[in-house]
Amino acid sequence: MGTKLQPRQGIPAGIFAGLGMLLVWAAGAHLWGPGADTLLSSIGAVLFPEGTPVLMMTAGIIIHFIIAILLGLLFAVSLDRLSNKDSLIVSTFFGFTIWVVAVIILRHWVHVDAVQMSRSWWGLVAFLLFGFLLGLYANIFGAPPAEE
Repeated sequence: MGTKLQPRQGIPAGIFAGLGMLLVWAAGAHLWGPGADTLLSSIGAVLFPEGTPVLMMTAGIIIHFIIAILLGLLFAVSLDRLSNKDSLIVSTFFGFTIWVVAVIILRHWVHVDAVQMSRSWWGLVAFLLFGFLLGLYANIFGAPPAEE
């Protein structure tokens, strides 16, 4: 059947989904957590544990978008041509799978604050939104399902 997205389309898909996720995650951190600046700094602390708050926040945003682009590329090369509804279901499950990997498997490699905020209900919503937005991008810009 072929892929719904071309591999190069994974880059803008990842940026699009990463931006949506970042907005929801930061809003959740601001409303129910320690704050968006703490969230972004905790991600940036992976590279600059003793850096200034602005440096750690900038590094956190850059790291977030690099990961989002890589996951967008992975999604683009692995998504088959599915109906729009099926693409959204698969992509949202992709977001859930990323959440499970991030909070259970990779939790020892990233800053503890980032893991704790990801384990929150709004962290899960942000990951699900990331997957959903990848599927939405694929439905708008991807190839239609193959005729059988």
